Amino acid sequence: MARMPIVTLMQKAVTPALTRAHLTAGHDRLAGYVVRAEDVAFATTPAQLFEVHGLGYEGSPFSPYDRSIDVLRFESSPQLQYRDVPGYILPLWWLRHSRMPPGAELVRIYDNGTSTLLARYGDVGAGWTVTQLGAPRPSLASLSRCVGPVAKWHGAYLEADVVDNGHTVVLALANPPLAETGFHQSASGRWFRRVARDDVSELFELDLTARWNGLHVRVVDQWQDAQRYVVARISHLGDDIERAERLQLNRVEAGVYEGIVYAAELTDIQTNQVVPHTWAPGPAAQQQVVRSS
Repeated sequence: MARMPIVTLMQKAVTPALTRAHLTAGHDRLAGYVVRAEDVAFATTPAQLFEVHGLGYEGSPFSPYDRSIDVLRFESSPQLQYRDVPGYILPLWWLRHSRMPPGAELVRIYDNGTSTLLARYGDVGAGWTVTQLGAPRPSLASLSRCVGPVAKWHGAYLEADVVDNGHTVVLALANPPLAETGFHQSASGRWFRRVARDDVSELFELDLTARWNGLHVRVVDQWQDAQRYVVARISHLGDDIERAERLQLNRVEAGVYEGIVYAAELTDIQTNQVVPHTWAPGPAAQQQVVRSS
């Protein structure tokens, strides 16, 4: 007999600003408080979602009287890193800044109990596909090797996603390949290629953490500004909300604070490679017994 995990579907409420970012700018990140979808399956109206997702926090853009509320539903892939949040009736987790998992769906739930699919995220190569007729295609988000899987293929390190139950790796390029290497351009404009998992010699995620003014943060993007100084986008790791508030980081949503700083301001920098066999399991999936013939 073999044990086979059942996929755990997670759900998080999405602010109107983040919905716009997903649908227009192709924003492919997520962070913050999440629940298991099966635990809140009874919540089918904005008022119920407001309650089960705890959306009544100070400064919240949500109201129990909203005509609709948007949610993300996504599979809890192994590399997503969670922290348990105790003290709630329903099991609640805080998810650190991550790239969108393949297959995630953005769903709008209305006050009459109906819902509609707004967009689906394919993978790092395909990006978002908007499902509404006549809606413009989202632009492409920039690739970052600081968030999401990275694969070594033919000596090069490329942003990647793992799909097909771990059997296939999607490789992505922001620009056209210099030589004919089997990459194709997706409808989103990004270049991608699907390869067998065995064709990839390394697979990992960079976990770059640091301190900024004493706050524990994850570096999620890096680039050079016009003066050629290295700047970094940081996302706080959820353990010191009071300090994040005092430092006046931008509050993206409840518990999620981000900002852009000079890399020279970062201290206690630690770079780790998180590899598949050490990826955190996240919220436990149920197990089923499968009988082999």
